[in-house]
Amino acid sequence: MTQHQQEERIIYFSSLCQELYNPKNPSERDQIQKILEASFPTFSSSDTTKINIDQIPTFDIVTPTDTANALRILLENSPNPYVQTFSLSRLKQLVMAQFTIFDRDTKIQLRTFLLEYAYIHPDLQPFVITQLAGVLALLTRFGWLDHEEYQNIYKDMTQFLQTSADHRIVGMQILSVIVQDINAATIPKYSAKFRKAAAGLRDTQLLDIFKDAYTLLESLLARSILFDKPDQETRTKDVTLDLLLKCLSFDFAGTSLDEAGEDTGMVQIPAAWRSIYELNDFVPKFFKAYAEFSPPHSGKVMECLVQIAATRKALFSGEDERNKFVTAIMQGIRDIIITSEGLNDADCYNGFCRLLQRFRTTAPLNEMAEKQGYMEWITLVAEFTQKAFQTWTPTTTGYYLLSFWSRIVQSMTYYQQLGEETVQKLQEITIALTKTFITTYIETVPSRIEEMLDDPLDDEDALIESLNMLGQIARCKYEKSCASLFEVFDPVTVHYEELIAQASMGTISGENLKEAIDMFEAKFAWLVYIMGVFVGNRPAYLSSDENDEADGQLTTKVIQLMELNQNLGQSNPAFLSEKFDSALVFFFSQFRKSYVGESNAKLAYKKLNEVFGIEGQEDMLNLIMRKIMTNLQIWGNSETVIRRTLELFNDLASGYSALKNVRKLESTRLIMQNHLSNEFTFLNHDKHRQNRMLYYQILCKILFADDNCEREFFEFMKPFEVRLESLSLLNTVEEFQQAHVQHALQDVFRDLRGFIQPIQSRKTYLMFFHWFYPDYMPVLMKGIQAWSPNPCTNILLKFFGEFVYNKSQRLTLDVSSASGILLFRDASQILCSFGQQILNQHVTDETQKYPLKYKGMSACFNILARCLGGKYINFGVFWLYGDKAISEAFSMMFQLILDIPLEDMMNFPKLTRSFFMMLDEFSVEQMMIDPNMPPEAFLYILEACEQGVQSNDAWIRTHSCSTLNNICTFVIQENEKADLRHNNNIPQNDSSKTDKDIILKETKAIRGVWFLNYLNQYPQVLPKLLTTLFGMILFDDNNDQWQLSRPLYTLVLLERDFASKYTNQVILQQLPERREFVTKALSNLMEGSGFSLSTKDREKFSQQVATLKRELNNNQIVLVPLID
Repeated sequence: MTQHQQEERIIYFSSLCQELYNPKNPSERDQIQKILEASFPTFSSSDTTKINIDQIPTFDIVTPTDTANALRILLENSPNPYVQTFSLSRLKQLVMAQFTIFDRDTKIQLRTFLLEYAYIHPDLQPFVITQLAGVLALLTRFGWLDHEEYQNIYKDMTQFLQTSADHRIVGMQILSVIVQDINAATIPKYSAKFRKAAAGLRDTQLLDIFKDAYTLLESLLARSILFDKPDQETRTKDVTLDLLLKCLSFDFAGTSLDEAGEDTGMVQIPAAWRSIYELNDFVPKFFKAYAEFSPPHSGKVMECLVQIAATRKALFSGEDERNKFVTAIMQGIRDIIITSEGLNDADCYNGFCRLLQRFRTTAPLNEMAEKQGYMEWITLVAEFTQKAFQTWTPTTTGYYLLSFWSRIVQSMTYYQQLGEETVQKLQEITIALTKTFITTYIETVPSRIEEMLDDPLDDEDALIESLNMLGQIARCKYEKSCASLFEVFDPVTVHYEELIAQASMGTISGENLKEAIDMFEAKFAWLVYIMGVFVGNRPAYLSSDENDEADGQLTTKVIQLMELNQNLGQSNPAFLSEKFDSALVFFFSQFRKSYVGESNAKLAYKKLNEVFGIEGQEDMLNLIMRKIMTNLQIWGNSETVIRRTLELFNDLASGYSALKNVRKLESTRLIMQNHLSNEFTFLNHDKHRQNRMLYYQILCKILFADDNCEREFFEFMKPFEVRLESLSLLNTVEEFQQAHVQHALQDVFRDLRGFIQPIQSRKTYLMFFHWFYPDYMPVLMKGIQAWSPNPCTNILLKFFGEFVYNKSQRLTLDVSSASGILLFRDASQILCSFGQQILNQHVTDETQKYPLKYKGMSACFNILARCLGGKYINFGVFWLYGDKAISEAFSMMFQLILDIPLEDMMNFPKLTRSFFMMLDEFSVEQMMIDPNMPPEAFLYILEACEQGVQSNDAWIRTHSCSTLNNICTFVIQENEKADLRHNNNIPQNDSSKTDKDIILKETKAIRGVWFLNYLNQYPQVLPKLLTTLFGMILFDDNNDQWQLSRPLYTLVLLERDFASKYTNQVILQQLPERREFVTKALSNLMEGSGFSLSTKDREKFSQQVATLKRELNNNQIVLVPLID
């Protein structure tokens, strides 16, 4: 390529990059991106851009190295930031895809070029520097173990730090990105290698990087740095603080903690950092920076302080050094509270609250309490918290402060040596904080409603997480905390009664009444949730009689409020409140947790007995059950209230003794006797489909809690009999195709599925089995026939899938029973009936494929899998007597499989799981017996298994490996039998043998021949599977070596020559200095093997695979994968 041609290409691609980031419309951008990606290919499997570039000027790229060189030319010759952005992003993709195949010189040159480019161009845009640093970080992760030059991060950056201010900024920014990215999550294939790179940086250079950044912070504070441009000081602060924070946030322990856990764990600073942490001015320096810097820099300093405050205690050389550190943190916090420095900024304020929380996480209460000035300090923190609670804002600050104080209170229970003054002070603080929190949240209800702000009551999970901490704080001085709660609760109740009186007299009505009711119900919801966490935080073994009595008073007030609300709701539905009833359900769930099953809590019922005659646990359970029954009757339009009510019901019915107690209650008996009553309005709403199933699961557990329940069972099933009998009177498909019949079918079989799901016992399940089968089986079959392939049949298919499910051996039939055979005949008929219809349904909308087609197919796979794996069906009978049910079922299965593109099969998780579970059961025996499998289905299954073993889902990998192991084991066994037959093929004239004996011998001889013929028809299948499995063991970092080794062993036995060639290719692909080690490691895999299918040889191979992986890891060897 001439110089002129190269310049033309640079101009052409520069203009394309400009247009890429400034397109006229999205379609133009997509087209330009395709051209650029095709012109600079990465040669990876994910690079699937298909576009004709014959008429486009290119750099004549034929290898990944050519792509790297072309991108380098673009970078060198264009100062355009858009060109730089595209080139660096494409270069990163190229490195990720092809780093292992670059030769050593290319790897070194690429890294050197990027460093020189950054050094020559210190005026690059910050986002370009970030991208360039990202490529350097990726190169570092890949090359750290293999190339010494890649380990010179700190040394290379020193040249930047010691030159100009602009160079220093670039160097610090690059370091910041590398420190962050070296710990970033990656694909499992590279995770072990990248973890070692991160550990190497941590152990050899991270401290030096941090020290340089800390020194620069000192210089900034001393104003000893000269800047020659206006923005250099601001940019230097940016990069310095960013680098400090990245260093402090480094994953020192190598645990890859996600952000969800960052506010709870200690920072595992290495012992090598001890000297800098023990500097007298280390902590004060950061607080000084916080005070002197303005936002956003002060916010960044606060983030650093949060990490520093969470430092592990063991880092320090002794108690004196640790005390000095803790005192410095406490002093800094004190100064910020007194001066309110920076707290007007939201980030600083939020960060400061987080600082308190993280500091308390790592500094025990006794450690803080023994410090001089602790009483003043804790008083200041309490005053700060009071102000924070009084200024209600929808932020996370409240969470952090509640966490701080809840941990304080929790510590008081096991630090008994705290002084009396300290304990008394903390008790006073917790009482005041509890009252302030409750008062503020109740007083701000009107403004939240008026301003239409987000209501925390709408997110119960997050609300309870915060309120639980309030409950823990209240337990510090519980009686007085409850008194504070009553001081807020009682006036609200009085005002509520006044509103009721006004409404009854007609002085308030309409919209005004509704608004007033909404406000009161929201207040009561808050109060009941708070009362719930108060009761729910009762300590199991440390509660006192006084505290239990206080809980009884709380519960009495809640019940009084509930009954008042229910009475009003009966006369005026406007008084019904979804949020209030959700709060009541939560309260009762907390009461159940603390007091149901608790024998030493009699004082909790003292007040309840006085007011309501509730003497103990049984009376209270009965009241809760009446509330559950009421909710099921009146909240049919609320999915949330019904779900939470049923969850409470389910909790009450969980556990042996609890279940027995609930079963005895009068209200429970009423529900059981009228479970399908129209009074339970939620049963009349389609939105409660999942709730209906949970409802019948609970009722099933209650019904079968008594061993002798046959009479009750048949009584319970009468409403189902009525529904099924009415459906069985319909004779024709047309009659079944009526809309109301469809609805009835869905309801009854959804309910029955929910009912049988929890059954584990054989005795109780067979009671249901014989009640339903065969009498009501025709209803199910006609329903499926009438409505296939409508998605409504999925409910019927799922019921049948549960019906044939032999979990916990509940469907073990008598030896003489024909039910298993008859049941599979029906299953075959259902599969064929539904399958024929679904095969004719073509869905083009990708978003509708699963609900309209694949969901039903998935249910079919589940049915077949559970029939095959149930161990209660004698499939040999079908083959022996030529019963077409089995061949038709398998034929339909093959048709369904082939109707699903393999990509779709692997992309819909539920479909994938049911498919592989079915394959696993099918391949145990029936796959090899059925001679009618189409060759396309055979190939499809093996290709699916190849993809299955590479799945990220361990469950799918397990079943894929099991299927392959079953198939390959069968092939080996058949080969061995064929050899034996060939060796023993001596002609004999035995006139005593009958025709039946001859036929039987011929049948055995040809069994599996078709299977072996398919393997001969597709000779590439087994080598490809072996390559995939071997590659996953050798090159991927996964924990499934044992699973993968099972099918791999059988594949090695079948393909010994190919396995030998493959391992030789692997050895030749490695670095010359490692080939001897790898050769020895791979040769040990089959050492001592008898090349048989014995358990001993299989286990030996699995152990050798584990040993191979262990040796590679111990010697820090990451094998270079083969290039496809």
